[in-house]
Amino acid sequence: MDIKANRGQSGEYQLEIGPVVFELPAEALGALQKVIDQRLNKKVGADDEALQRKLAAYRTLASKMAAVDDRIMQKFSAQVSPEQLVTIVRLSGGRELYDKVLRNLSKQNARQFEEDYLALDKISEQHACLHMEQAVHHIKRAAQEQKELQA
Repeated sequence: MDIKANRGQSGEYQLEIGPVVFELPAEALGALQKVIDQRLNKKVGADDEALQRKLAAYRTLASKMAAVDDRIMQKFSAQVSPEQLVTIVRLSGGRELYDKVLRNLSKQNARQFEEDYLALDKISEQHACLHMEQAVHHIKRAAQEQKELQA
């Protein structure tokens, strides 16, 4: 649904929401904007707790990636996007996975990974969760391959 705002001929603001048009004085429009800003920027406690639980689970998952075989890591690195790979390495918390990823990439891809790692240093928690949700399938596949390799 499109929302349009403009000023009418009489000087009042017109807020058009779909087929409905509201004529509002400037004070009412200011109050409406304030309410919308508060609602959009307000974090709900339950949402924040759920996000923190997700991040904790993803950190655990990412730290386990340091234990996979080098051949599996080579294949895994090629399957995920650079943003996902950087997010996994950052969530793992240590230098071990970072070094493993660099060791299993070609020189050119390793340089690109290092550049991406430095460029993506201010990733939000929401983006980290999004990248991890997209990479979970690949992580599960890598874990399955690791189990088969050990058996």
